Amino acid sequence: MKSIKELKVTELIINKSTFVNYLIPVSSLLEVEENRETLKKKYNDASHHCFAYILGNNQEIQKYSDDGEPSKTAGYPMMEVLKKHNLTNVLNVSIRYYGGIKLGAGGLVRAYTKGCANTVGISTFTMLANYTELKLSIPFDKIGNVEKYIRDNYNLLNTTYDELVNYTISIKSSSLKDFNLKMTELTKGKAIIINIKTYDKYE
Repeated sequence: MKSIKELKVTELIINKSTFVNYLIPVSSLLEVEENRETLKKKYNDASHHCFAYILGNNQEIQKYSDDGEPSKTAGYPMMEVLKKHNLTNVLNVSIRYYGGIKLGAGGLVRAYTKGCANTVGISTFTMLANYTELKLSIPFDKIGNVEKYIRDNYNLLNTTYDELVNYTISIKSSSLKDFNLKMTELTKGKAIIINIKTYDKYE
């Protein structure tokens, strides 16, 4: 699965109707609603606020709205664009200012599809990766090479000291085997590694 790094906006004019399309990274239903409310206030004079969103690492939550446009001419085609690009944790909102010329059902589908696709087309994607947070404990006399290696290659979250030096580190789960081997090498087998948790994040 992939998502997008940052909010993107495009504008499309078809037969005097203006379509302002927002593609927004979101991680919860609350963020979806907050962004929709913000856009409703910003464009409170628009004819329609149509939307589609997908949430969850496996696209578990999907919803769309035509907001007064004929059924499945706005939200549904935007949803299809998002699914076609295998996106999740995204909200697409298309704000229409009616220009006085009816586009017909086919014209609306093409307009909303194009608006969403144009915005996806200028977006920077982020891929979902699995990470492991772990605790590494080493003797004090092994700090030099170990700490430099950690800082150069991984995300050091915290360091504490007792009888040993304890590092809390976040690393890609796919790098665990190499990390363990390197720690064994640098500490001559004295490293103690405990996995705390695994989690997914976009990068």
